[in-house]
Amino acid sequence: MNLNRIHHGIVSLIEPIPTGASELQKISILERGGIRIGNTIAKILRAYLQGAPMNWDPWILKDDDRYLMFYLQGLEGQTPWWSFSHLCGAVSKDLHHWDDLGILVAPSDQPWESGRISAGHTVKENGTYYLFYSAGGKEGRELKSEGIGLATSTDGIHWERQSEHFPIIPSDDDPYYGRCNWTKHFHWRDPYIFKDPKSGQYYMFNCASSKTPGNFQGCVGLAVSDTIDGNYQLLPPVVVAPPNAEDWGFYHLERPQVIYRNNQYHLFFSCFRMFQNQKWLHKYPRGRITNSSLHWYVSDRVTGPFIPVEYNQSIVPGSETSGLYGTNLLETSNPDEYIAYGWYHRLHVLEVSPRYRIRWMGDNYEMKLANHRQIEHTSGKVQSVSESIP
Repeated sequence: MNLNRIHHGIVSLIEPIPTGASELQKISILERGGIRIGNTIAKILRAYLQGAPMNWDPWILKDDDRYLMFYLQGLEGQTPWWSFSHLCGAVSKDLHHWDDLGILVAPSDQPWESGRISAGHTVKENGTYYLFYSAGGKEGRELKSEGIGLATSTDGIHWERQSEHFPIIPSDDDPYYGRCNWTKHFHWRDPYIFKDPKSGQYYMFNCASSKTPGNFQGCVGLAVSDTIDGNYQLLPPVVVAPPNAEDWGFYHLERPQVIYRNNQYHLFFSCFRMFQNQKWLHKYPRGRITNSSLHWYVSDRVTGPFIPVEYNQSIVPGSETSGLYGTNLLETSNPDEYIAYGWYHRLHVLEVSPRYRIRWMGDNYEMKLANHRQIEHTSGKVQSVSESIP
């Protein structure tokens, strides 16, 4: 990342501060002051980056002796900030030195993906790389409509879109998934592919909106296929607002990830604080819910329903102060430890490093700042903080 130690420390302090409030939220004068201060400091630090690109939503595939990183890149000053983006890539042997691969997938002339490429997940199976990505249109109704596509590769760098069975876009009369009542956005993005160790089937978890009343309809959608590139069939959401959604917390649930451990399925996801129900937020102690809070639900079945981990109120302890958004977990040589990586929303800078670790403590996860030497790093257009891992 193009920040020195001091600037990185400042970012870590201001990122947990809310970035704004929606019209559905009532926040205090103190919170508004904190938002203004945080945004002002972010503008100063962003200027320090001297026109560096806007990067967000990284995900990593460990591929034998290399790491393939995929991330989104947009344009500074665009409104909304997510309205245009490419899918870019980088490769590393040690999570320290990154070689920029440039643009891997760009918007196409197809209306459903003509405006932006959004987050996804990459899997390697039998020598073939499968890149599941989401995308949206360019303007009008298409700008707020999303779908999920698939591209394949033989080297993890050069990609070819696949049209059989894709894109996956629920129909208007789908019984489970629909357009958001509040913003009229059709959320259908951030696919995560999970091969169930019990059945061998492939499950696609994703960010969606349920057909429920109210303005908070965020859910984790689900689809299943017998083959990784097959015909995915939509299933009911695994995390969903109840019929009476007054107390439901989420406008959307982003960047889902599933880990199977101790005969349970552990689901992680993120949500900006400004897009969470104020009534729901009041159930949590002050400071427990920030932009970086990593939400944690569990289930005995891959098809759910997933429920909050009650003993820590559904938040991975320590994640609320990391400053990272869209946190994902990367396996290490220690089966009880993961690297937590994501991005800093205010600066649109990636954080891909062992700086934060999520450890399994016997019956729960915990996120901590690791002891490490800070390394200032940049490689081409990729901005990240990184060092080698054990």
